Amino acid sequence: MPMTQQNIALKNDAAARSRRLPRYTSYPTALEFGNLDAKIYDRWLTSLPTNEPVSLYFHIPYCEKLCWFCGCFMTVTNKYGPVESFLDIIKKEVRQTAAKTGRLKVNHIHFGGGSPSILEPEDFKILIDVVRECYDIDEAEEFAVEIDPRTVDEAKINAYAEAGVNRASLGIQDFNLKTQQAINRVQSLSLIKENMKHFKNAGISNVNFDLIYGLPYQTLETIKDTIYKTLKFKPSRIALFGYAHVPHMKKHQQLIANHSLPNQQERQAQFELASKILQENGYTSIGLDHFALADDPLFKTFDEGGLRRNFQGYTKDKSDTLIGFGPSAISSMPGGYAQNIPSIKLYNEKVSAGVSPVVRGLSISKTDKMFREIISTLMCYFEVDPVKISKAHQIDYGFEKEISSLNKLITAGYLELNDGIYKITTHGRPFLRAIATVFDQYFNQDGDVIDRCIHESEG
Repeated sequence: MPMTQQNIALKNDAAARSRRLPRYTSYPTALEFGNLDAKIYDRWLTSLPTNEPVSLYFHIPYCEKLCWFCGCFMTVTNKYGPVESFLDIIKKEVRQTAAKTGRLKVNHIHFGGGSPSILEPEDFKILIDVVRECYDIDEAEEFAVEIDPRTVDEAKINAYAEAGVNRASLGIQDFNLKTQQAINRVQSLSLIKENMKHFKNAGISNVNFDLIYGLPYQTLETIKDTIYKTLKFKPSRIALFGYAHVPHMKKHQQLIANHSLPNQQERQAQFELASKILQENGYTSIGLDHFALADDPLFKTFDEGGLRRNFQGYTKDKSDTLIGFGPSAISSMPGGYAQNIPSIKLYNEKVSAGVSPVVRGLSISKTDKMFREIISTLMCYFEVDPVKISKAHQIDYGFEKEISSLNKLITAGYLELNDGIYKITTHGRPFLRAIATVFDQYFNQDGDVIDRCIHESEG
C-alpha cells in the first residue's frame, strides 16, 4: 500500500535526503533515525501512562504478488506456511510488549503491509483474540485494515466484521487496464463491485479508496475515468497519492518503463483535475492528498481543528502513543520513535529470544515536539501561528532564521501573513512540503527556500 510507515523508513540514506523532500508523516522524520538500544524502547513502554489510550499498528509483510510501483517493505510468497510462522511470532511480540505496558486502552488499530488481507479468516480472528487478551480494544474508535482487492473474499470480510473492523482501505490505484498491466496490478471493476457488496453486507460502511496519480500511461482522460468510476462507489474517504518512482531504492520499479511515466507538469495536471472533480461531487479536500465526505469522521475532525498527521497519513487519532508490531514497524512514543528490524528472519529471532526487535529510532526533545506541532499544523491546515504554538509549549523561541525564509515565501506569493498566522496561498499549495522544511531543524538549510520549492515542482 502506498505511503505507509515503511515508505518513510526507506528514505534514510544521504542520497535520498538530497533528492527528495520529507513527507512529514513524523517529525523528526525517519531520515534522522539512528541506532537505538532496545532497552531504551523497553523503558519507554514501561513508563507509559496507564490512564491514557494508545494506538496499535500491525505490519503484515507478505504479499501474494509483486506490484511494480510498490514502495513498502514486503516480501512475496506463494505459500501460506511462512505467513503462519510469522503469525506465531507477532503474537509473541504482542504478549511480550503487553507485559511491559500493562493492559492499556486502545483508541485506534491499523493493519498495514504488505497485504493484511493475505491472512486467512480464522488466523486473523485468532490474532485479534490475542490482541484483545493483552489490550482493551473493544471501544477503539477506529479499526482499519488495508485491503488488496485481489486477495479478499466474503469469508475474510465477515471475519473482519466479527473481529471489530469498522474501516477498510482498498488499494485501487487506477481503473485503467493499460496502467494496471504496466504496474502488475490487474483488478477488474467487477472485482471491486464484489468487494464493496461484501463490505456492505458485513456492516463495514466506512471504506477508503487509495488512488495514485503519476503512474505509467495515465492521462487526463484516464484519470477522469478512474475518478468517475470511483464516485459510483461513493467511498467515504479517498487518498490521492503521487507515485514516487525511486528505482535506485526499490529495484523492482526498474520494471516500469521511464518513457511511460507522465512528467511533472502532467502529474500536477492529473492531481488538479482529480481534485476538482472530487470537490465538485461532495468531497472536501483535506490536507495534502486526502478527500472525505461530510459524514466521514476525518472531515468532522478537520472541521473542528483536530486533524493530525502520522505514519498512516491524515488521522483523527489523538493518542500520543503508537505501538508498532511486525518487521520494520515504527512506534511513536512520548520519548521518541523506535523502529523494528526490517529483516523477517532477524525479527523472528529477536522476538523468539524474548528481546524487543527495535534497532533504530530517535529520542526527541521538548523543542522537537514544538516543531512537530508546527509542521503538522502546516501540513494539515496550510497555515500556522508558530509563536502561539511555542507559547503553548512554554518555549521562548525567536524564529529569526525561520522568519527570514518565510518572508521570502511571502514575497514570492507562496505565503501571506495576517495577525501572526502564516497561510499558504493557492499559488503556494503545490510546494507545501518545501515550505514545511523552513521549520525542520534537521533539514539541510543550505540554499534558498525558493529553490526547494522549484525542486519540489520538478519532482
